[in-house]
Amino acid sequence: MTNSTSNNLIFNLTKEGLGGISSNVTQESNESQVNIYSKALKLALYTIIFLVSAIGNILVCIIIFRKRRMKTVTNYFILNLAFADLTLTLICIPFDIPVQEMNYRWPYGSFMCGLLYPLQTMSLFASVFTLTAVSLTRYWAILHPLKRQLSTSNAKCLIAIIWLLAIVPVSPYINVLGIGETGSCDETWKNVHSRKVYTVFLFVAQYVVPLSIIAAAYVSIGRELGRKKSDTENRSLQHAKNEEAAKVTRMLVAVTILFAVCVLPTNIMWLWLDFGKAEEEFPEFWELVAFCNILTFANSAANPVCYTITNANYRKEIKYLLKRWFNGREAGSIRSDHMRMLDVSKDQSFNRMTVDTSILAKVTGQVAQNLSHVAQNFSNVARKKKSSRRKKQILKRSDFQTVNRQ
Repeated sequence: MTNSTSNNLIFNLTKEGLGGISSNVTQESNESQVNIYSKALKLALYTIIFLVSAIGNILVCIIIFRKRRMKTVTNYFILNLAFADLTLTLICIPFDIPVQEMNYRWPYGSFMCGLLYPLQTMSLFASVFTLTAVSLTRYWAILHPLKRQLSTSNAKCLIAIIWLLAIVPVSPYINVLGIGETGSCDETWKNVHSRKVYTVFLFVAQYVVPLSIIAAAYVSIGRELGRKKSDTENRSLQHAKNEEAAKVTRMLVAVTILFAVCVLPTNIMWLWLDFGKAEEEFPEFWELVAFCNILTFANSAANPVCYTITNANYRKEIKYLLKRWFNGREAGSIRSDHMRMLDVSKDQSFNRMTVDTSILAKVTGQVAQNLSHVAQNFSNVARKKKSSRRKKQILKRSDFQTVNRQ
């Protein structure tokens, strides 16, 4: 081999090596840039969801607590739904963000590992059980209005039962969670079959069965409301009641659809992981899981927005609260001025009433005096007539006696 040939070979090998290194560096740089954008997007979405969910659901709770007319059976279930959304938002999101940033390394210890993820699952179960309960309550109220209905005290007991039932499905989950060798909070099942069974159980119990019951209930409600609408077109009062029931039903249907859409992707991800080759087929699988979790959290923020859009009462109360909070001083001064004006008008009206009363008293006194004079005159005339009659009787009697003696 000549020197020129060997030099060309070395040059080509060096060129290929440098080209490979350069392409690898470029690829790593692009991946790093994509990761930065992905993390920034996730952080922005988490922040928006946290703020909207926290503020919106707290407002819903305040509205239901402060207004007596809002304390209905349906609104108690909505209150429980808001509480479940707040649990998911305030407890899970702040802890989930650092885990995402640390590539799923768990920094909170084994106790929190067995607590946070089950709380998230339990909140979702409480939400879907609440949606199921309210759909059945509406079904009973609309299709059987003359039968005994659920009272607010019974609704409170049912809400307590809902949370107790929500603990049951997550009990196995608590037992298998622990910190693995990689430092992440993972499930450690005895075998793969048990894990698959639990994944299917969660999907059926949390999604398929409740949403099937809810769908059947609302289909029946829709048919009944349509029938009542055609029967009561000429009765305005009954028609107004049916329209109000239809509005509430539309709001609850919208909330149910939001839950179904937001929770489905996460369930699909876990089914794909356990029954497919998700990590092998899709290298960015866990990144996709992260965005599916964000969509699940987004349901908590979407619910209060849905109440505001679809229900005029919530819209009115939220506007009132916001005006009261942001314009507190101005509103207070306006109210005080208004109260002063009312006091002045009350004083003026009182003075007018006092003057009018005095005049009326004078007139009444004069009338009474005149009436007394008239009555006295009548009595004098009556006495005179009576005395004249007596004189006549005496004269007649004396004449009669004189005749008899004669």
